[in-house]
Order: sequence, then structure tokens, then C-alpha cells
Amino acid sequence: MENVALQEFVVETELSSNYGVASNKSRGIITNISADRDGKHEKAHSPVEVIIGALGSCFFINLQRYFQEKGEEISNSDVQMILKGYRDPEIPKLVKIDYEVLINKELEFDPNKLKEFMELGSTTYRTLESSVEISGKITRKDLT
Repeated sequence: MENVALQEFVVETELSSNYGVASNKSRGIITNISADRDGKHEKAHSPVEVIIGALGSCFFINLQRYFQEKGEEISNSDVQMILKGYRDPEIPKLVKIDYEVLINKELEFDPNKLKEFMELGSTTYRTLESSVEISGKITRKDLT
């Protein structure tokens, strides 16, 4: 195996003065995450929601790359994504994520190739796939 230069990501996490919220800082950007004992601070996502949202964001990156490689640009009105996560509170563990990607039916694409491109190119998907059941589908829809 060749020596590969790994990309490094640094996040500083601290409990903010608003007890119940952790502030994550990376590249000068601050994201607030619930550190409330119940994980349900009214002004911050729970850690599990952050993981699910990270998967959705990573999928969006790859959706854009897929269409860009085809010489097309997509807009925010061309795509909707719904992700649902399921946590087993007894373990505790995120055990399943279901997603549906709704794409403007006017765009030309092969849903199976797009799904494969999205998943195989997603760092977040590839990180989670061995520990969380992930299933999804891509649906053509009239989004106008």
C-alpha cells in the first residue's frame, strides 16, 4: 500500500456558556450542538441529528458532482432530500437511516447510477455503512 497523505480535520468542542449547548469550531465556523442531558436543546440539533444531517450534506455534494460531470448544474429547487434516523435507546446507538432523494423529473439521469455515485463518493456514507443500516431511494418528481 502506498503512503497516502491523509486529510486532517480539526474540531474544537467546548461547552458554551449556554449550558446544554456544545460549540464546535472548525475553520473559524461555529456550530452549536445540543449537550442537554436529553439531547433536545430547543436551539441546537442533537448529536444524532448532526450525523444524519452530515450524511445528507455529503450526499448533496456528490449529487452536484454527478450532474457537473454530465455538464449540468442543479439548483436547490431541483432536489429535495428526506432522511430519517432510528436510534435504539437501550444500546444507545443509531441503528438505521432511511433516505429519499426527490429529483426534478426534467433532469436526465439514471437513478441507479446516481445512487451508486452518491454512496460510493460519500465519506460520511462510507464511514457509517459498516455500523448503521442505511437504505435509500431516488425518485423522479415534478418539483415545480
